[in-house]
Amino acid sequence: MPHRIRLRGPWQYEPLLCYRQLAGGQVESQTNDLPSAGRIAMPADWSGTLGADFRGQVRYTRRFTCPTGLQPRTRVVLVIEGVNHSATVSLDGRSLGEIADANMPWQCDIREFLSERHLLSVDVDMPADGGAGCGGLVGEVRLEIFDEEELGGCRSAAALAPGSYRDQHEPGANAPRLMNNPG
Repeated sequence: MPHRIRLRGPWQYEPLLCYRQLAGGQVESQTNDLPSAGRIAMPADWSGTLGADFRGQVRYTRRFTCPTGLQPRTRVVLVIEGVNHSATVSLDGRSLGEIADANMPWQCDIREFLSERHLLSVDVDMPADGGAGCGGLVGEVRLEIFDEEELGGCRSAAALAPGSYRDQHEPGANAPRLMNNPG
């Protein structure tokens, strides 16, 4: 059973751009006249801070320190349970990948990237035609700490191609199932 560290808040948010519907159905990206940045507890959609009709890109950031007591065979997995609609994830400016399926938990082994202090950034994008609902970081964000033996040999994130961090395991019946991943 993993040790879990929930990254609930406070988070900072900053609108990066908004999408405006023009006459004729065209969509325009704007970076001026954006709502103000602020703080928010997660998980949450942005209806309470940016309004239910906001469509655009918002950067969510949270600082955290490295978990203590990590052993050489300890894995630290970043888990994001959900975003609405899509997102890119980075740790200290290093891209960890993209979240394209908002309905599936996303995960990345970040152990080899850990130092004393970190800045986690999640850039959420809700397109103008993103459908019903509000954008945001709507699922729990957490660190899950495992011993490698519990995982059955989880692969390191560095061994994977950029952007392929979603599934850290070799296919097959004996692959461990983390964070309610189907299959």
